[in-house]
Amino acid sequence: MVLLLHSPVSTLHLLAALVALVAGTAVLYLPKATVGHRRLGWAYMGSMGVVLLTAFRIYTLFGRFGIVHWGAAGSAGALLLGAEAAVVRAVVPAWLRWHYVGMGASVTSLYATFVVESTNRFFPVAYFWRSTLGPGVLVLLLGGWLLHRYYPAWAAPGLRQAP
Repeated sequence: MVLLLHSPVSTLHLLAALVALVAGTAVLYLPKATVGHRRLGWAYMGSMGVVLLTAFRIYTLFGRFGIVHWGAAGSAGALLLGAEAAVVRAVVPAWLRWHYVGMGASVTSLYATFVVESTNRFFPVAYFWRSTLGPGVLVLLLGGWLLHRYYPAWAAPGLRQAP
């Protein structure tokens, strides 16, 4: 556990990531537009906020800002896109599409990061690009394909959803 929990920041990062994984997965499977969906969404947003903020304080992999941090920046962008879409739903007719894409990309990046963090613990840093980043990219591609494949009819262009 020394490598996994090397500082209080990494402990907070891990705990918040576990909450985000549970909440994000539940949001995917439970009915949408319910009180439970909104509450789990807020739990996901809060825990992902902690995950992303703490990610920029952890530099044990390369000792400096690296590709994992660029991934965190992209994930933050997706999270903000999905959240902002829900906030402006009264004035943006296509808000539901943006919410679906942003939150879907955020959860997909969370799963990919889980794979990256897990495989990184099993292989030396010298093998990072093949053994860690490769599977992470595969998860991103699979998640993107699933988001496209199961794009809901209610999020189709031209449909206006009630706030």
